[in-house]
Amino acid sequence: MNPKRVLGRGLSALIPGAEEGGRLGDKEARLVAVEDLEFSHHQPRKLFDDNKLQELADSMKQVGILQPILVRRNRAGEPTDAPATGPEYCVVAGERRVRAARLAGIREIPAIVCTFRETEALRVALLENIQREDLGPLEEAGAYQSLLDSYGATQDELARMLGKNRSSVTNTLRLLTLEDEIKAMLEKGEISRGHAKALLGMPEGAARVRLARLCRSRGLSVRECERRVQVASGGAAARRRRRTGSPETKEIRALRERAERALGSPVRIDRDPLTGKGSLTIRFFSDSDLERLLEIMGVNTDLS
Repeated sequence: MNPKRVLGRGLSALIPGAEEGGRLGDKEARLVAVEDLEFSHHQPRKLFDDNKLQELADSMKQVGILQPILVRRNRAGEPTDAPATGPEYCVVAGERRVRAARLAGIREIPAIVCTFRETEALRVALLENIQREDLGPLEEAGAYQSLLDSYGATQDELARMLGKNRSSVTNTLRLLTLEDEIKAMLEKGEISRGHAKALLGMPEGAARVRLARLCRSRGLSVRECERRVQVASGGAAARRRRRTGSPETKEIRALRERAERALGSPVRIDRDPLTGKGSLTIRFFSDSDLERLLEIMGVNTDLS
């Protein structure tokens, strides 16, 4: 198979202003052999639909590759006579296109070669997938966590980096705290992201798993799931009030809801109406979530 014919158009048509092996600003545009590409183990997208990959491969055979991939060199800075130790390039964005090209038998693919550090490469890959809405909820949450771990960012910094509000990032990360059975349902598409986020309003445990199973078996809407979570949470709050003997007043409820919005985490306020004494409880869902909350409170979390 002639790769030039399969591509259909020249590299300059795919990447305006570029010629094969030429420069595009501070980046290089070139045709890269598919066998010289490897996939990053930090790639946020983990699941690929075989049927859709085959459809893309069939399309490539007909019309060529319509968008270049983004790659970085694995051996940047090595002397040109250094022995090869593996694929020359790592895919930053476009893994699905590479997989489809391999299925189609295409030997070369148009690429833009960048010099991103690994964490920056992960950020670019994540942004591309989010913008295309290609990532599943758990893939997105896992990618967020990888960025937090490898980039050393706080959730606030991550939210700014991704152009999202902090509560959205926090709620996405909280999906990782769901029970394995619920995460499996979410990954298979048996419940939606909306269902999963509603379920986070319940304490972890058997009751939450039972409600998730009910959503799956009866096809409950997200709104119905939210209603049942509120009923269950109201029952739990009532039991707490019976134990403490202090019902949640309208004012305390308003303060609790404001605190939850500001902190991005569940808050509990127990107060004795006679003495004004009580306790404030804030839930966190991981070590990084604890650090985030402490930093919001002005606590230095650097223990080095």
